[in-house]
Amino acid sequence: MSLVEPVKKSTIPNKHQFPPPAVILEEQEEWEVAQFLDSNLKRGILWYLVEWKVINDAPERTTWEAASNLSNSQDLVKDFCTLYPEKSGPNTSRV
Repeated sequence: MSLVEPVKKSTIPNKHQFPPPAVILEEQEEWEVAQFLDSNLKRGILWYLVEWKVINDAPERTTWEAASNLSNSQDLVKDFCTLYPEKSGPNTSRV
């Protein structure tokens, strides 16, 4: 018997499911960001929808990532915020 179960997809229309925070391991492979597609502020945490340049053997080419996991992509974050000022960004405050 396994304690791990597959995640069930949300049945709520337009509901985005966010992944859990990434676990950082020593010598973890770092992937290169192609572009940011969207952003969202959820429970005070800024998330970006990331399109990756190359992910070997990964089923997803795009994933939601916490901004705190994207410290090496600050130039792309600035570009995204310039192109889409209405989207959530580093200077977005909670209302």
